[in-house]
Amino acid sequence: MVTFFAYQALAGAGYVVFAAFWSALFLVVGVLFGLQQESTRATAEALRDADRPSRRQSSLWIFGAGAGLIVGAIVLVSSVLWAPDSLGQENTGLALQVALGSAANAVVATMSGALAGSQRWRLLAAVIFLDGILRLAAVSLVLSVSDDLNLLAWAVVLPFPLAIGTVFCFAPGVLRRLGHSPLRYRTLAVNSVHTVIAASATAILINGFPLVLAFYGQGSDKDVLADLMFAIMLTRAPILVPLMALQSYLVTRFTNDRAALWAFLLKAMGAVAAVMALLGAATWLWGLWAFQTFINESFTLPTAALVPLVVSSGFIGILCVTGPALLALGRHRAYAAGWVAASAVALAVLFVPIPIEFRAPLALSLGPIVGIIWHLLAIRHGLRAQRRP
Repeated sequence: MVTFFAYQALAGAGYVVFAAFWSALFLVVGVLFGLQQESTRATAEALRDADRPSRRQSSLWIFGAGAGLIVGAIVLVSSVLWAPDSLGQENTGLALQVALGSAANAVVATMSGALAGSQRWRLLAAVIFLDGILRLAAVSLVLSVSDDLNLLAWAVVLPFPLAIGTVFCFAPGVLRRLGHSPLRYRTLAVNSVHTVIAASATAILINGFPLVLAFYGQGSDKDVLADLMFAIMLTRAPILVPLMALQSYLVTRFTNDRAALWAFLLKAMGAVAAVMALLGAATWLWGLWAFQTFINESFTLPTAALVPLVVSSGFIGILCVTGPALLALGRHRAYAAGWVAASAVALAVLFVPIPIEFRAPLALSLGPIVGIIWHLLAIRHGLRAQRRP
């Protein structure tokens, strides 16, 4: 909804800058999702083995804050390399909001993982709901009075600390207790490196792909590029938004029921494939009409580009199901390798000399297919290894 309102309110060039900023911020947020996955797995495993004697070794609050400081500094220092080309020379100051938002999200991600791992679903839902609704309200308010990109950036960033801060005010005892971890900081850091590497590759395919297009499509028509960026965000939302929200649940489910892992995995993959097929058919029949009628009558992307975008979101969605299964089996390296392979193939395909509106869905399909194959082979190997005496 935020990107929809921005697309409606900003001119083509203005939306390209906003989409690049949004993509840069949520690229890092996607990377930091690796922290949430590891804190989910660590918390779920610690509670499952609660009968074993253990003592507090670290604080997830401190771990998340430390990670946030490091990530924020890296984003700010590296902005001289990526901000001028992707945001434009006159908008490089938006890198500050990207850095501060990234730092705040590191804490949000770590503690959201602890809530998911302990199955505190209501509190986790409150964090997710508040983050989304506060951002929607803030951006809508700014757009009603101004199209200033700097104000819009603050409206996007501030909900991160406000959401986790509000939930902490209502349940301070729970969040303090969940902040205690039996794992050492070194163990948390090493495991998080693998999940963060995988999340980095995930973010390139999901949150950060419009930013990638801003680099690859510099010679393309700005209106076509804006339409493509918006179409990517919108067509993948029905599949990827729920699946990304359910990542922590899937890690917890696979961890707590490893005996039925393969059966549940196949059911989840089948459900994603079915939704992909239905959405693809609907897009073929009514997609272009819907874009031109309800969003922008000058929308330029053809149906032949929209349908592959929907199908590609299904492949990424299946990869979002196989990944948590590998984490539950403790196969962090195989998990990371699958996502890295998917992103590498996707980036390579973007060099194919065809129009950007067809190159993008091709890249977003072939890359995840490679990652899915890798993950499934690794899951089979992991389950066999667990059955050996």
